[in-house]
Amino acid sequence: MAPSPRKTAAAAAVLLLIILTFESSESRWGYCNDHLSGSYKGVCWGSANDADCSDACFNESIDNYSGKCYFFQCWCYSKCDSKIVAPAGSPIRP
Repeated sequence: MAPSPRKTAAAAAVLLLIILTFESSESRWGYCNDHLSGSYKGVCWGSANDADCSDACFNESIDNYSGKCYFFQCWCYSKCDSKIVAPAGSPIRP
């Protein structure tokens, strides 16, 4: 007996929800000071713009060691041991 389309769609929806939950929480693991980039302009598209995001973060502060795109925004990661005030992040501007 073949699985019903309704059950297949429900299983796909649950799997998608699990993947999205994991992806959204992944950016918070192991980072002390993550903040939106104050200088990156435009939409940040995953691995296609990670290098540009990382460059923007390096140029903002010497304490930033990385930058990654999450949810179409550029996030900078800085060292945990310094007292850094995160720059005011602005919403995405196309």
